[in-house]
Amino acid sequence: MRPPGPDGSSGRPVGQPGIPAAAGLLAAPLAEALAVLPPRVGSLADAGISAGGCFVRPLPLDTTCAAAGRRFFREAVSSLHIPSGLVHDGVTMASELAANTLHAQRAGGATVVRQRAAGGAPEIWLYLRGDSRHCELVCKVFDSARSWDTGGETGLDKAPIDAVSGRGLQVVDGLSAGQWGCHPTLSRLGNWKLPGKVVWFSLRIPPAALPELPGRPRYGPDWLVDELESMLADRGLNGIVRADASDITVLSVSRHLTVWRHGGTVSWRTAAGHYEQLSLTDTVEAAEQIISVHEEIAGAGLPALTNHAQAG
Repeated sequence: MRPPGPDGSSGRPVGQPGIPAAAGLLAAPLAEALAVLPPRVGSLADAGISAGGCFVRPLPLDTTCAAAGRRFFREAVSSLHIPSGLVHDGVTMASELAANTLHAQRAGGATVVRQRAAGGAPEIWLYLRGDSRHCELVCKVFDSARSWDTGGETGLDKAPIDAVSGRGLQVVDGLSAGQWGCHPTLSRLGNWKLPGKVVWFSLRIPPAALPELPGRPRYGPDWLVDELESMLADRGLNGIVRADASDITVLSVSRHLTVWRHGGTVSWRTAAGHYEQLSLTDTVEAAEQIISVHEEIAGAGLPALTNHAQAG
């Protein structure tokens, strides 16, 4: 599905059904102008960070893990005008989270090493959330261990600072001003979307660095809710039942999790019983929070009516 244009149009080329062709002298100049415009993203899965997408890379399961985390962080933010000091802080924290993942793997012993090797490599994710007045860069490192001690505990929010890697998470806590934590989720890469956790931090981006988030305001709510549904399905939340009426959309994810879209906002009930609401322009963040709630419910022993393929 093609994203709408800034004016809310469907983005179809001139002359196709539904869009009157420009007459006479206007037709050729308009076609030439459209030909030089950069192509619009067909899906947020293909979009860059500034257009509302998520940067994703696998992390190696060896001693180069921290270096890879630093390199991928710099790659992800290279197109953003972020102050060098914030970039340095982000690189440092990404390195610590990557090192933390490798440390947890080794601390778990040979059994955990085999499980992670079968389940896939850790992953680093980066995306923007919020708007130009209050924008944050979010960095997450995923691994397939569900808890800090490699046990089966789920529903984690924030682990003790010395839980796994000692001073590493203290550095993250200090540089992020306490804006970090942990939650259950599903992997992004590969055909099998594995359950696990992410440890994350966020950095507030000064408004002057991002006067507006390019691309994101042009996406209409109908297209964005399609993208949200697609994101959830791509992450393994199969069997979503959808209903549409006027400017309302209902996504029944499971027996215990329903997502409502009303106009330009999306809301859902958390595992703790309170409601969360976000702008649909925060599609990646909304998908992450919904998946986290789904995994918390599944981890609490409630039957989630979706299947997550797990490597044996």
